[in-house]
Amino acid sequence: MKNINYLISLIFILISCVDKEKVLDNGIELKYFKNGNGEEIKDGQIVMINLQYFDYDGNELLNKVGNDPVVLQKDSSWENNGIIYEVIDNLVKGDSVFFQLTTEQFFKNAPQSVEVPDSVKNKLISFYTGVQDVMSQSEFEDYQRVQYEKMQQEMEQQNENQLSIDLELIENYLKENNIDAMKSESGLHYVITEKGNGDNAAAGDNVTVHYTGMLLNGEKFDSSLDRNQPFSFQLGQGMVIRGWDEGITYFNKGASGTLYIPSTLGYGSSGAGGVIPPNAILIFEIQVLDY
Repeated sequence: MKNINYLISLIFILISCVDKEKVLDNGIELKYFKNGNGEEIKDGQIVMINLQYFDYDGNELLNKVGNDPVVLQKDSSWENNGIIYEVIDNLVKGDSVFFQLTTEQFFKNAPQSVEVPDSVKNKLISFYTGVQDVMSQSEFEDYQRVQYEKMQQEMEQQNENQLSIDLELIENYLKENNIDAMKSESGLHYVITEKGNGDNAAAGDNVTVHYTGMLLNGEKFDSSLDRNQPFSFQLGQGMVIRGWDEGITYFNKGASGTLYIPSTLGYGSSGAGGVIPPNAILIFEIQVLDY
């Protein structure tokens, strides 16, 4: 009931703002609540569409609006792709419209044949759609590049913010436990408890280690010692988390110690395997056996 009331309210608001109406050749009535001033969409152009629609019970089925639009490229096949494409083909940049389709019209051009149950035949699905932007292929490639750079900058800022949080937690942990650790420029902290022999491990070395991995609360999530099976990998090749690729270079053969790894050098905001939470600081007790 809540969903249908919301839909009725939305339809009422949209209809109250109607600027003009237009009936397409297929009988679909478009109610314009915003008029654009662009040119007709041409073959080969990229169209960015705001699209939101609700089923006959008021349940939202799709919401691709604002920063997450539907991206389509117009070509000669549009006329065969269904009514929604026909609607978009009648819009210009800046247009926003409201229209409704029956369930049969909606499923008419589905990739696979859909048998519409009698109980929902002729029920209406309500659509809001608008043309956010229209651009050439080269303009779209420029747009994607800008969006990618923006996303990278946002990720870098998020990592910087998270690293600040992680460093405070690590340093508090070390202080509370009277641990004297070295700190690298990346924020990795490490302690060498037993020195080994020879030069430190370097990128490209095939390293064999024993390890025990824990969260900052002391919860163990993995251990090669428990399996009695050392772990081998090539250092510096991205085969392990960044905290390992860096941290193992502070050890030589036979050395033992502990790594305190910020989440930005570990599994980040994703976590891992259901056992390492998002943004988890990792502690690894390490023994370098060979390389």
